[in-house]
Amino acid sequence: MSIFDTMEKRHHVVKYKPEPVPDKLMKELLYKAWKISPSKNNFMPYQVSVLGPNRQEEKKKIWDMTVGNHIHYEEIGNATANKHLVHKYKFKINPNYEHVRFNSHLLVFTSRVCPEPNEFYKRMVEEEGHFAEQCELDQVLDCAEATSVEVGLFASHLSGLCIENGIDVSFCACIRKNEKLWKEFPYLWYDKEKQYARVLLVMSVGYGDFYRYEVMQTNKTVNQDVKPEIDKVVKWI
Repeated sequence: MSIFDTMEKRHHVVKYKPEPVPDKLMKELLYKAWKISPSKNNFMPYQVSVLGPNRQEEKKKIWDMTVGNHIHYEEIGNATANKHLVHKYKFKINPNYEHVRFNSHLLVFTSRVCPEPNEFYKRMVEEEGHFAEQCELDQVLDCAEATSVEVGLFASHLSGLCIENGIDVSFCACIRKNEKLWKEFPYLWYDKEKQYARVLLVMSVGYGDFYRYEVMQTNKTVNQDVKPEIDKVVKWI
């Protein structure tokens, strides 16, 4: 099967089956994703925290954070762009967030401070004045955009590996970005003293039972939710 055929099979999961992905297989796929994912100067300035089937309480808390983020931004939107909705507004939880709460494994990608460069870049720092910003606590937020690109590569590689093994994945970037809001999750902190965490992406893994496209087929909206045409995205200069 080609890479295209593999990746085209990915669909957003609304509901996973209760059957968990074996930890042994999950570790193998994570190893392969780590092995093939590139990183600037080989720092990999992010951490992938894996919450397995026995971490349901924490998954629920992270789901709460996604719902809270949704509420926060809808209230901003209604107060600015959609003022006519302010008095009619009643929040409804998006069912597409359910994959964050109920899954086999939940992966939380966060920024980390790298302890030191590898031997090659250590020499670059000492002899050529290279600045290893990935090792500096005060550079974490400035590096977050570049780190997010690397996280996307890791997540994409892991997605393909999962799909090859009949495993589904879904993503959620609707998360609270304020690094001060994650004090309940010490394993995510990049700053232990201030208890700060920078969450970049949440990815769920499991065996899909019901998918978003099936919901849209049922209510006949599947043809409405489409990507921009390629010429709007890809520009030949």
